[in-house]
Amino acid sequence: MSQRRLHENHRLIDIKRFFDQPPLQYLGLELAVCWILDCLLEADSYPTALMNRLADLHPRLRLSETVLQQAISFLDQEGAIGSYTQRCPSRGRPRRMLHLSEGYRQEAQELMPAWQQWLEEAHAAANSATTSSLTINALPLPAAVLSR
Repeated sequence: MSQRRLHENHRLIDIKRFFDQPPLQYLGLELAVCWILDCLLEADSYPTALMNRLADLHPRLRLSETVLQQAISFLDQEGAIGSYTQRCPSRGRPRRMLHLSEGYRQEAQELMPAWQQWLEEAHAAANSATTSSLTINALPLPAAVLSR
């Protein structure tokens, strides 16, 4: 964000709001692969459910359809996942279900401690941003800012 844009379009309350409600963080390919593996270690799933589950369990994290498809394609090319169709009574067409290949279960489990640590750090950072903004707001503003 340029200084000019910040100056013309934002006020101090907008900056506070940024810290009170941090923007969503979108997962990159590596993190998306870990998320998919984490879910598939528990049970088979379909792509839309993976995106929705991330938003439900981790409200500050998101996964774009593009990155999700890239991660699925990567895992498929590696032979780590397979897919099958499953009919759903409430839908007209069958779902493409993803399944973790048994030969990759151990490898997926070995990635989980690093993935879980990243999740914990991401949550801690989001929580500290809110806490920090509350602490910063308790400090008196410089006179030059108040006189504007």
